This record gives sequence, structure tokens and C-alpha cells, in this order.
Amino acid sequence: MKSILLTISIIISLFTGLHAQIYNLTVVNGYGSRDYHVGDTVHIWSVAYDNTKTFLKWTGDTQYMENPDEWHTTLIMPNQNISVTSVIVNMPTYTINYEQIMGKNNLKNVYYCFPQNLKGIIYFFHGTGGSASGWVDKVENRSLVNAAVADTFGVIITEAEEITLNTDLNGDGKLRWLTFPLDTINGIDYLNIKILTDTFVNRGYISHSIPKYSVGMSNGGSFSAAISYAYHYKAGISYCASSVQPIFIARNNPFAFRMAKYDDNAEVGPTGNYQAWQNDSILKSRSICHDYQLHDRQPIYPQRFARIQGVSLATSQLIFNELLLNNQIDANGYAIQADTILSNYQSNPTAYPTLSSLTSDQKLDVLTQLSVSNAEHNFYSDLNHETLSFLNQLCSTETGVSNTELNDDKIKVYPNPANNIIVINIPEGSYCISIYNHLGQRVKYLNEVSGQSSIDLTDFNSGIYIIKAVSQKNILTTKFIKQ
Repeated sequence: MKSILLTISIIISLFTGLHAQIYNLTVVNGYGSRDYHVGDTVHIWSVAYDNTKTFLKWTGDTQYMENPDEWHTTLIMPNQNISVTSVIVNMPTYTINYEQIMGKNNLKNVYYCFPQNLKGIIYFFHGTGGSASGWVDKVENRSLVNAAVADTFGVIITEAEEITLNTDLNGDGKLRWLTFPLDTINGIDYLNIKILTDTFVNRGYISHSIPKYSVGMSNGGSFSAAISYAYHYKAGISYCASSVQPIFIARNNPFAFRMAKYDDNAEVGPTGNYQAWQNDSILKSRSICHDYQLHDRQPIYPQRFARIQGVSLATSQLIFNELLLNNQIDANGYAIQADTILSNYQSNPTAYPTLSSLTSDQKLDVLTQLSVSNAEHNFYSDLNHETLSFLNQLCSTETGVSNTELNDDKIKVYPNPANNIIVINIPEGSYCISIYNHLGQRVKYLNEVSGQSSIDLTDFNSGIYIIKAVSQKNILTTKFIKQ
């Protein structure tokens, strides 16, 4: 008994001593630089960039990063000083064209771009009350559109018929895509997409055989699930929408979910996130290519609002200071709920002189940045690379931690299924180990693991877990089941 207590004491002392160590993180061309304790989870962001540029990747000590291909990511601070650099590259010469094009019954607002060496077409669908222009004008949305064009995807963006007419055609009290019933013969929104596609084919811009994909936000995400199934696109993606189960019971083409952990929309929220996971699980059970990612909240950094067109770094800092002074950012650097901040501003605008000086669109963009940072119901660009990788690879290789089938014979986990303890065996090298639950949340981290290690699962819920092992030269993945 004494030897066990001594061992526990030594382990606690070693952990405490390691965590007490402080090392420096240098973020070049980005934000997050300062000293951190070993084992701290650190958020980093690239500098802001306009529509002539796009984020490419992080370089440097990227082996400690969650995802070195996203402009915002996290890393676990190791027991050494490290440096990372964000790489921003110029966009190829391109133009997002705007035109009114005839649909079945009415002229439709359409934005489109077909770069050279076209590999496929992505249709982008707005959410309830949105518009085609939102994918062009909003910072987060345009970031994905630009990244897609830089990756030689063509883009076609239009609007729901209810938006065109400013009329609630089905009487549900909202203006949005008429997703159901799923009807490609009479369904007006389905027909409009087909007619617009035929128009571009007839002009010689694209061919009918080119691979087609869809990405939608909220109600547009549900429409993305439905239309990509109905027209059998090569793949579809939904942001902040679960859609309906029958589509996933029937579909045979790939689909991915991009959900927000703290979604505050009455039609989504935690229930919708869970329903999306269930639909993803249905695809998994049917061996259909799938992916589920859950966007988590992040701190507000002073330069965040410089992502907004016309807002300088100095102005962003002033906005940040106003939020801080008015207790709209908590002690850990996280903003309170975006709608609460809006109410606070509206009741006392004189406390926010910089925010008050912005245009109406800029004020809305500030609220969007706060909402995105809080992982509320909003489109976010934090998974641009994951989304495009999914469309490019369609489960042929791993695109980050997801619910896709994982199997790597270089990691051995036993017993599997397990009860309270698993043993991880890595034959060569030293790895940082992350364990994720079925929602994509990291539930455990181990620094510099080599050989054989035991992990206590007592506090784990029953379910499927993903293990991701990262070294300087390799990334290994496998899964296990906690009974």
C-alpha cells in the first residue's frame, strides 16, 4: 500500500512540476504569442487578409497543432519554446461575377466563378432570411468561397425562390429554401438550380459531367442534404443543420456535417447537433463516406474585428477594449452571448463610441464575429480546409478527427472494447496523444508518449473514441470502444 501511495505521489509531483514549467510561443504573421504553461491548450489565429489573398497553412513547430491547415487552430504547449508562422498566399486572378439569370418563373440573383483547370462545381446555399450576396459580402462565408476558388472549384451561388419574391410561399412564417417535399419535378428551388446549371452548360462554361457538390448554412444546409441526394451530387455538406433522417437512410453519396457546439437557434441547438450526429452515424453504419465536426468556442483576441472590411487593427483594438470595459468579455477572454451584447449596446450606445461609429453592416459583422467565436448559430470559416479536404478526398484519406473509419496498425489498443483501462502501444518514437469522443471533443491529452502506456477510462462515458497520435514525422489514428 505504501509503495502504491509513493508511486502516486511521484506521478503527481512529476505532473505538477511539468505543468509549472513555462515556455514561450511565438506566432509569426498571426496572434497568440506569449508564455504558457506546459500542457496549456492555446488558440492561435492568422493575421486578417482581404479577398486578394487566402490562408494556406502554418509552418514551424506544427506537430503540436490540432490542425496546421486552418487559419484558426489550437495547440498543446510542449516543454520547450516553439514558433509557428501563418502562410498567406495571393489568390489567382479571379472575378466573382454577378448576373440576373432566368429561373423557371423569375430572374434569379446569381454569383458565379469558374477558374481555370476546373475540378468541380460547388453550389452554396444561404440560410433562412439570407441571400446569395451573403456568400460574397460576409467575411466568414467569403473566406470559404475564396479558398474553394483557389483550389480550382467553380462556385454557383443563388437564392431561394421565397427570397426572390419576398413571399412566404408555404406559409411557415419564414423566407427560405423549399426543401420538402423533396420534388425535382415540381419543386421550384430544385428546378431553379437545374435551370441555372443548364444555362451555364449551354454557354459552354461547364459540362453536365463535371463533378458537383453542395454546401449550405442552416436551412441551406438542409437543402444541401436534400438536393445533393436528389441530384446525386458527388458530395454535400451542411453547416448548422441536421436535415431529416430518411435522406441518410437512403443516400449513397458522401455527406459531412459542420455543427456549432453552442448553437442557439431554436430549430437546431443541442438537439439538432445530436440529430446530425445520429444521421452521420446512419451513414457510418451503411459504410457511406461521412464526417462530423463540432465547432467549439474560442477566446476573443483584440485583432479579431480587423477581419471586417474597412476595420483597421487600431479600430479593432478599440472595439475589443469597449467590450472589455463593459464586461462583455469574461475573465477567460470569452465573449458573452452575442444577442446579449447587442441588447447591452442598444441600451447604452454611448458606452461604445467606436462601435457606434461603424456602419450598420460593420456593426452586424462585429456581432457575427462574436457569434462565430462563441460557436453560436453562424457560418464559420474555421474548418475551411477540413471542408475542402472532404470534398477533394471523400474519405480516401483522413481529413482530421471525424467519425470516418480509422485503422492504423502502428497503434495497438487493448482491450477493445474496454471497461476502465486501455493500454496504448506505439512501437517507435515519441507522440502527443489526443483522445476525442464521438462529438469531436478532445477529452484527454498525453504529452510525449512512447512505447506502452495505460489510460484510465473511469470518467469516460460509454461510446466510440478516436485516438490521434502526433509526432514530428507522423500522424497515427485508431479507435476504441468504452463499454
